[in-house]
Amino acid sequence: MTSFAYTAIDEQGRETSGVLQAESRVAALARLQSQGIYAMTVESALAAGSAATAAAGARAAGIPTLRRRGRRISGADLAVFTRQLASLFNAGLSVARCLDTLIDHSENGRLVAILEQVRRAVGGGSSLWEALAEHPRVFSELYVNLVRAGEASGQLGKVLDRLADALEAQQEYRSRIRAALAYPLLLMASSALVIAFVFAFLVPRFQAIFRTLGHQLPLPTQVSLAVSGFTGRYGLWVLAALAIAMVAARMADRTEAGGLFLDRLRMRLPILGSLAHKDALSRFCRTLSTLLGGGVPILTSFEVAERAVGNRVLRQAIGQVRSAVREGENLAVPLQRSGAFPALVTNMVAVGEETGNLEEMLRRIADAYDAELQNRTRQLLSLFEPGIILLMGLIVGSIVISMLLPVLQLSTAF
Repeated sequence: MTSFAYTAIDEQGRETSGVLQAESRVAALARLQSQGIYAMTVESALAAGSAATAAAGARAAGIPTLRRRGRRISGADLAVFTRQLASLFNAGLSVARCLDTLIDHSENGRLVAILEQVRRAVGGGSSLWEALAEHPRVFSELYVNLVRAGEASGQLGKVLDRLADALEAQQEYRSRIRAALAYPLLLMASSALVIAFVFAFLVPRFQAIFRTLGHQLPLPTQVSLAVSGFTGRYGLWVLAALAIAMVAARMADRTEAGGLFLDRLRMRLPILGSLAHKDALSRFCRTLSTLLGGGVPILTSFEVAERAVGNRVLRQAIGQVRSAVREGENLAVPLQRSGAFPALVTNMVAVGEETGNLEEMLRRIADAYDAELQNRTRQLLSLFEPGIILLMGLIVGSIVISMLLPVLQLSTAF
């Protein structure tokens, strides 16, 4: 059991704090919620104690504690804000008082500045969704539409909880992918640097020695020397050309025609194309499920989900499906007709429409694709790491052998 320090709001709307024993942070949150206490922060008592001690020492010395104004608003910051807003609102506080409390407790200076603007707009008579919509770089169209639907239906607390769940799940998924890719990318970068160093600095030194031998060099040695010479003469030009090509691709990706071409190209890549397609399908299904579950009308949900999908090929298909749904067709039929959605999606959507449980079916589709993506990524990385090590060993070994061949040839000549 671990000790967790918490700050929370009780059923009377009063701020409270304390320490409790639980097996995990999730268990601590569940225990507080079962007692009618809505947690704002829950962290290890040891970490909380260290932070509190440091803050108390700063106050005693007369040093003001400053918010971190330089840090950008990350997805994790937005998830924490949404969870805290949901907890405060469900505890019975008004939106204005929720914002006041969060402004006082947030450590992110940029988020505080935006929340202060939102608070002024709400105080001036704007609804929460209208105030949030003024900051599209922080609050996405999905976020704003869900809050709008929650306010219209009187279920804002429930919608905020659902939105917080979605943001937290998204952050957890990204963290797992980031952690899984960190070591392979580091390994690939270090391998490239080692090989470049060998060709740029070590092989040329052998070339000066080989000139004094006066013998015909073996073919592998000639190839290594040629690659080394090319690297020395044109290496920087090749890097510059690659950089220009990447910038050009990024610029083309921002245009509709160029982005559509590049997305089609990505989807045709072996293995990676299939993963990109399934990732886009998962994002579409989860976004649509979240919007429908939050009470957003289906056509509005389609418009938001269409813009949330990064893949333009799939976005075109979703636009055609949306037009068919507007004409009165069931969702499963135009999905199947578009050819962009696998049978798994169309069949489960058809079942969801028949049973009146479309939102749940879409969520299950997204969960299935996410699980498949994680498994495939794990499998690819398990093959990628030894593959990079083997490839690096072969390249370096080939270079070493090619450099030793002239010496062996010379020794056999005597």
